[in-house]
Amino acid sequence: MSKEDVEKLVRQSGGVKSLIDCLHGITRMQKEEDKEVQNSTSSMMEAQRETPFPLPDGLPKSPEELEEEEKARMPDSPFTRLLRSKGTLPAWYTQGPDLIELL
Repeated sequence: MSKEDVEKLVRQSGGVKSLIDCLHGITRMQKEEDKEVQNSTSSMMEAQRETPFPLPDGLPKSPEELEEEEKARMPDSPFTRLLRSKGTLPAWYTQGPDLIELL
């Protein structure tokens, strides 16, 4: 605390007892802030220790994962199947961007 803050605190307190109570409250708040800072830094360090190596994201999916995704898909409606058989795509379907066009 700066000198001005201490002087203001002494003037605002009603007496010695209330001044001591105020100082105890201020130190308690500062200790809690310090604990929070320590906890956040320690949790960040633990998170860094948990994943020391980057997770690969470009690996192809295993046959089990592909089968699981296929089972989870909703079945196509008769209208969607009709459009696909004609070669036109449904209105809600958007095709992914072509990588050659982006380069």
